[in-house]
Amino acid sequence: MSAHRLIAQELRALALAGLAYGQNPYDVDRFRRVLGLSAQLAALDLPAQTADVHRAYLHNLAHMTPLLAAEAAVVRDDRILLIRRSDSGLWGLPGGMAEVGETPAQGAARELFEETGLDGRVVRLLGMLDSRYAPNLHGLHLIAPIFLLDAPGNPHPTLEAREVGFFAWDHLPPLHPGHDRSVAVVREALRTGVPFFDPGPAGPWEAQVYPANAPRRHHRHWKVWLARSLVRLGGMFLLRQPAVTTTGKDRHP
Repeated sequence: MSAHRLIAQELRALALAGLAYGQNPYDVDRFRRVLGLSAQLAALDLPAQTADVHRAYLHNLAHMTPLLAAEAAVVRDDRILLIRRSDSGLWGLPGGMAEVGETPAQGAARELFEETGLDGRVVRLLGMLDSRYAPNLHGLHLIAPIFLLDAPGNPHPTLEAREVGFFAWDHLPPLHPGHDRSVAVVREALRTGVPFFDPGPAGPWEAQVYPANAPRRHHRHWKVWLARSLVRLGGMFLLRQPAVTTTGKDRHP
């Protein structure tokens, strides 16, 4: 994944936190501007236009962590079940956004039923995908587990799927952006028996918690623990205090 898209996702998270908790109108305007710049940055190597990404961002202002999706894989006679999506007209795995009150596995089974009419039973997890490492049309940060399902019966088109069908691995129809990767993950996981996941680059917290060449100690001194606890409690106390009202001349737009 390109470095600027990783930066864009972090800028988006910071902007959303500011929009959620900011009280100064000037700061709110600044965070909205950061959100717009994040969308512009994320769209640099996406099929979507900047306006489309920005619109998706504005419609998901409550997003403070990655969004959760779920995809279903049904394989018969070495062929995989795909649906022709109603939105793009391209093909992909049955799947969609998870709903509150269900596990990801339940979400995959529900999406399979809604899009193909098949009542499937989840067998196992095949992979856990991070949308930042595959092209997509929305620019959102999605986490999408892919589950293998046992689903007897004949699939049929639905409101969300123009067509449905089983395809050989080497004779796939035109796939919706990102789903070529999903299908490849399914095939490889079935071959190896090992679920896939995106390891990603080393997190920035490594350098913060463990400076270079510093020994990694698992047990902190009690004085360090006490000092950090007091700092956290003090920060929580300050955050709960009412905002101080300032005059117009004290504000800097």
